[in-house]
Amino acid sequence: MRAGSFAYPALVADIGGTNCRLSLVAAAGAKHEPLARIPTGNHPTPEAAFDSVLSTLTERPRSAVLAVAGPLDGRSAQLTNANWHFDGPRLAGALGFEQGLLVNDFEALAASLAVLEPKDLKTLVPGKPEVEGLKLVLGPGTGFGAAALATRAGRGVLIPTESGHIGVGPEDPTEEKIWPLLAAGQPRVTVETLLSGDGLVRLHRAIATGSGMLEPKVSAADVTTLALDGDPAALKAVISFWRLLARVAGDLALAFKATGGVYIAGGIVPRLLPLADHSAIHAVFAGKPPMEDLAGRFALHVITTHDATERGLAAIAAAPERFGLDDPARLWFG
Repeated sequence: MRAGSFAYPALVADIGGTNCRLSLVAAAGAKHEPLARIPTGNHPTPEAAFDSVLSTLTERPRSAVLAVAGPLDGRSAQLTNANWHFDGPRLAGALGFEQGLLVNDFEALAASLAVLEPKDLKTLVPGKPEVEGLKLVLGPGTGFGAAALATRAGRGVLIPTESGHIGVGPEDPTEEKIWPLLAAGQPRVTVETLLSGDGLVRLHRAIATGSGMLEPKVSAADVTTLALDGDPAALKAVISFWRLLARVAGDLALAFKATGGVYIAGGIVPRLLPLADHSAIHAVFAGKPPMEDLAGRFALHVITTHDATERGLAAIAAAPERFGLDDPARLWFG
């Protein structure tokens, strides 16, 4: 690695269980330029998917920083909700990268917290954030992810987690009524079971069934559209989704003592903002007896910009040491 940054141009990629977004960064500090969005299932391997795009470029990227929606093991990673496996040195050899780094997708989002601006956020709970307090980012998408950014004296450390697989149970009579329907066919009810695209569909199905309604076959996007149109079952599902999200966000804020703020990311939540009851969200998020004083300091925001992951990856490529990622055990070379 030269001059503290990756070799340019650098490929940055946001790789989820459903889609893979590729962008190119021309130089340190430059804005990322989108290249392509590829359905993950369209190619058998990430090498094949990347090459289908990179082979069309006049100048191929010299390095890569890739955000993968799944757990990492040094220089390798496996997508949680798709069959792609990543091996850094193998990618470098196949695609001609001089150097590279794999990060968890929520590590990249946590890095973005260092570069996002107020206009990129919608504040739900203002709290009393501390300048160098730990920041936590979490969110529902194809799955559910969370990571933290701890900063001291200008140097950060990214903390990836598998918080989506924490168990969760009912906390009020409404949830107790639908919980058996939510748990049906599941080995255990986790945060991801309820707070993901499938989770929103699962909540809608349980509410419709529990109310004696005939539930149509719908996607998460359909539930959102129906709720915005005033459909009773869909609206109840979204209200339950917001309540559960606020509860989990507040619980994880306590777990990490996130005095720098909690940030919700992902493609689902921005669309649900018109249906967000700020006072109800605040009450659930901060209602953590006997820790109300601490929980009352936590701020809660929604990341509304669509490219936070890419911006986090570009920040990592420009200065990996800023995030504690100048780690020989994780960096790979061609």
